[in-house]
Amino acid sequence: MRNVTTPPRLFAIVSLLMIIMMVVVTGLTQALFFRQSIIDRESVIVSDMANALAHEHLISASDMANYSNAAAMEHLGEGFGPISQLSGTQRIKVFNRDYTIVWSDNPGMLGTKHTTHIGDLTRAMHGEIRAVFNSEEADTSTGKHDSSTPESIEIYTPIFEATQARPGAAVIGVLSLSRSPLALNQTIRDGLYLLWTVIGLTGLVLFSALYKLFTLVYSRQKLAESRFTKLSADHDHIVQLEKLSAMGEIVSEIAHQINNPLVGVINLAQVAERDPEISEKTRRLLVAIEKSGIECSDFVQRLLRLNQAARSEPQSVEVNDLVQDTIAFFHQTIGKHHTLAFAESDKRLMIVVDPVLIRHALFNFIHNAILAAPDKPVVISLAAEELEGVPGYLLSVTDGGSGFSDDAAKKLFKPFFTTRPGGTGLGLSVAQFIAMKHGGIVRAENLPVGGARFSIWLPSAPKP
Repeated sequence: MRNVTTPPRLFAIVSLLMIIMMVVVTGLTQALFFRQSIIDRESVIVSDMANALAHEHLISASDMANYSNAAAMEHLGEGFGPISQLSGTQRIKVFNRDYTIVWSDNPGMLGTKHTTHIGDLTRAMHGEIRAVFNSEEADTSTGKHDSSTPESIEIYTPIFEATQARPGAAVIGVLSLSRSPLALNQTIRDGLYLLWTVIGLTGLVLFSALYKLFTLVYSRQKLAESRFTKLSADHDHIVQLEKLSAMGEIVSEIAHQINNPLVGVINLAQVAERDPEISEKTRRLLVAIEKSGIECSDFVQRLLRLNQAARSEPQSVEVNDLVQDTIAFFHQTIGKHHTLAFAESDKRLMIVVDPVLIRHALFNFIHNAILAAPDKPVVISLAAEELEGVPGYLLSVTDGGSGFSDDAAKKLFKPFFTTRPGGTGLGLSVAQFIAMKHGGIVRAENLPVGGARFSIWLPSAPKP
């Protein structure tokens, strides 16, 4: 299952949700605004048309008052009848000052005073243009709604006296026009779709820009954290290198001071052993002294190796030759009955290192691998590998043993730590010290198929 809680993905999810919410809320809000704007515009158009027809046919207050007269009825019909030809018209009603319907496209409404919007009718009588959206058309003969009839937009527009010039003209009546909202709704839907599209595209462009900026900032933050971690690790390595160097110098000086009298003790014990006049008990004590002295001398020699690793003389060497020389030296020192497999590269790979120290580190790896599994072959491999953008070479030694435990893995490179009886505990720590002096690292890993692999990575160019 993919992790959706990473900062870039979390930012993307939250941003997209906010954009969707913004599009929906803006669309719904603007839909109401568009509806009212279109209704207001159509109300003005209807008002201008109604008054233009009234003025053209000289509709007067007397026609409104005497609507039952045949001549007035005909006059009103000629004046307002053309409005019924407008598309979507559902009902036309004309009210006089008494709020009585004096003309309608439904003759059955004449003489009635029923209306569902008395407040809007009253305001129209005072010269305002009013528009109302009916969710279901009302039956003005009863004042009740009929849910079987379609929705409607009802416009109340004042009719001004034809003989007077506006503004200030007297209102002689109100025309009520009910129209179907289908065309209006379609216009609103088209506008809403267009609005959603524009806002959505704008939101996506904004999201893309912000996401790119966020990922750029986040990647730089991660890069800064990575560099800080690397600097911390490098600092730890430098501190460890300085500690090992200082310890090597101190221990070397102490070892030199101890070694000379210790050799004297061993020699004197050996001479005393050969004296025929000493008792057997004394001879056993001298043998014990000699054995202890030899053990102390071996330990002193191990301490001296720390100081040997602190001195280096870098030079340009060929890596394949370096490995072959180490294998040959190992065979001469340990024995040729151990199988060491090395696939030599067909290219000459040059590197600037101290060959003595690198051979020493590689020798320790090979020796440990033989001790881990004496009856199994040891595989030595060489590969070009970049580490954090720095080109270099990885020398690996793989054994066929049982590997190392998790607890041992934490202490592998600590001086004098060993899991092997009689081991010095300095091979890996010295190898790590040598790698660090060359700007490299040492790796240790257990293999899934069994065995362990110890590697030393070295930069192809000397560290600055």
